Amino acid sequence: MAAPPPTPARLARVVAYFRRHPILLLLAFTPGIPEYLSGSTALWPIVLSPFGFLLFLGLNLGLYGPGVLLVREAHVRWKKGWSTILLLGGAYGLLEEGTALSTLFNPKASVVSSLGSYGHAYGVNWVWLLGILGVHIVYSVGLPILLLGLALPETRGQRLLTNRQLPLTAGIYLADIAFLAYITHYYAVAGPLLVLAAVVAGLLWLVAWQIPAGLLDPPRPRPERGPRYFLILGLVYFALLIVVPGLIEDLQFPAPVAFTADLATIVVLFLAIWRNVGRSANEPELVMVAVGAILPLAAVGLIAQWFLPVVLVLDVLAALFFRALWRHYRPTPATAAPPLAAPPRPIGP
Repeated sequence: MAAPPPTPARLARVVAYFRRHPILLLLAFTPGIPEYLSGSTALWPIVLSPFGFLLFLGLNLGLYGPGVLLVREAHVRWKKGWSTILLLGGAYGLLEEGTALSTLFNPKASVVSSLGSYGHAYGVNWVWLLGILGVHIVYSVGLPILLLGLALPETRGQRLLTNRQLPLTAGIYLADIAFLAYITHYYAVAGPLLVLAAVVAGLLWLVAWQIPAGLLDPPRPRPERGPRYFLILGLVYFALLIVVPGLIEDLQFPAPVAFTADLATIVVLFLAIWRNVGRSANEPELVMVAVGAILPLAAVGLIAQWFLPVVLVLDVLAALFFRALWRHYRPTPATAAPPLAAPPRPIGP
């Protein structure tokens, strides 16, 4: 017998729990979305190999959790905008895929596949680098911070870590990176490049600290397009990261063409969102762009684990979450045209 749908009372208890423990909700989003929902880390070992599953879960939590917490704390404490989150998301990607796992440099890394040879130059997998940084900026850092702000609006602009917890979080993050770098030391040639990735990540943190707070804020006060437009943009994003480089590689064009084309299409997509999303009263649009970005990711994860689809549990939870989020924020006649005397509340992480 199917489980009954969540009642308002049950939903209220869940929301109340996460209001008391917002960090747990953030940890559910990452590594939940980029690793387990996508199938990058398989969920079926929880049934066939529980110990192995818990080991990888600990490593993922030690990497993604402190990483996104540090990014969010910097954003809040420095009083910066989304440009800081984008830069620090790039720094996170460099530390994970560069310093910790060396997939940015190792042409034989299993996850890199043919992109280890197509686009490999000067010791760097350039086409892979662009795609994987796009994944981490959006799925590992940006979306979790955005969804936390949508699910728990009272946390927007509020610190989640105390001054004592901040160095502990940074220590866990660095220790996890060091441990992963040690156990993936099989690609020893990349030693100087691993250090370079860490240095570039550090420079991105300095830039994010110094840039103006309002840089890259949307130019319009309210959304110029409806939620469906942003749903389509979200759906397109994942396809751009995966389809464009592979298609150009299949056509046997030079790798710089694939890199340039993918970068150009991502920039165009970003500009389409940036120009139309507005600075406030944009919650329905943000919910839909998140749904669009996550749907194809979840579909890939389900296909990859269809032989033992434990991931369906996460898919159902994600569907229920976004259903509740949409029912809360969906446009209504009363909110479609608010009176001038009641300006909309701006949204931020």
